[in-house]
Amino acid sequence: MLVLPSPTRMLVSCAVVLLVLGPASAAAQAISLTRPVAQFAEPFSSVRGVRELPDGRVLVADYIENRVALVDLSRGTSVDVLTDGGGPRNVRLPMGLVALGDSTAVLDVGNSRLVVVAPDAAVVRATVVERPGRMGVRGLLRDGSWAYAVPAWAEGPAALPDDSVRIVAWQPGSDRETTLFTVQGTRYRKDRSPSQEPRIPTVGFAGQDAWLVTADGGIRVVRHSPYRVERRAPDGTWSRGPVQAAEPRPVTPADKRRFVREFAATNPISGRGENGGMGRDALPDDRQVARQVEITEWAVSHASFQANGVFAAPGNRLWVSRDGDPTRPARYDVFDGEGRRVQEVTLPAGRRVVQVTSRGVYVLRENADGEQFLERYALP
Repeated sequence: MLVLPSPTRMLVSCAVVLLVLGPASAAAQAISLTRPVAQFAEPFSSVRGVRELPDGRVLVADYIENRVALVDLSRGTSVDVLTDGGGPRNVRLPMGLVALGDSTAVLDVGNSRLVVVAPDAAVVRATVVERPGRMGVRGLLRDGSWAYAVPAWAEGPAALPDDSVRIVAWQPGSDRETTLFTVQGTRYRKDRSPSQEPRIPTVGFAGQDAWLVTADGGIRVVRHSPYRVERRAPDGTWSRGPVQAAEPRPVTPADKRRFVREFAATNPISGRGENGGMGRDALPDDRQVARQVEITEWAVSHASFQANGVFAAPGNRLWVSRDGDPTRPARYDVFDGEGRRVQEVTLPAGRRVVQVTSRGVYVLRENADGEQFLERYALP
């Protein structure tokens, strides 16, 4: 893994327990969230982004239904802001919702563009994305630059070793990218030679780093090895938190089958969409799942944390998902601005956090039929 440059380079159940972390030797408060304070009755199919607006309503991007809905939890109502299609008020395969100041960028992968939604939920504009990486924008830095990762395949001969990727800043209106730092990216299989049968290109459950842009224009990075949190302040200076204990958990056959099904359900494929663009493939049957389990490269143990489960929270805090198994209680480490683990929050099985704001913790609950329901819990 490449090293960061130097700075120059209500209802919360409540048993409070002191947990001693190994390397960090720090105490964390254990909290269980057991009962939501608000719920939305209508189900979603595959939520890929949630963002709370200033008035408390919530944008919800549904990857399977090809829509972005505006949900009012207090009234129990919703209205579609973007619907299926390729027009100015349409979306295909919305892969996420990203804060661009007060506005929200919808990552419209199926149409290869960013759709900007104003704070009042009005659709402002759609911008076609032609440069690799900009579709994965994570937010705005203090100077107005966009921050995103450059895909390893776009680097050509200059690709970084060990599947690391560059995080860059780009000022709209220019062609210049400034490298900020590097992270351990998605781990790809050792055998990358062409294959006559479809196969998962990544190493299942391999650890990788995570990063996000905070509301003040700073950046938080979660490193998987060793497990720790780092912070790039808005002025560009760096700080690093203590190493945290991370108990290894073996990858089981059931884990592998779940991984294959989730990969098929959540990863768009070129040529399957409109006019040969990005689209969804048919979900695999049991035989196909078994075959993919056999030919996929797997990590021996689960990663220290879930790279797609990291969320900025009020008070300069950071929530980090520790376990992605929906059959187990969901655990989140909460770090303060110095990278110290101050809380461990637990949710019932079948739930996962999708955003944390001053109004509360937004959570998705999934039932046995795969339907997803939006809930909000009191902020610990």
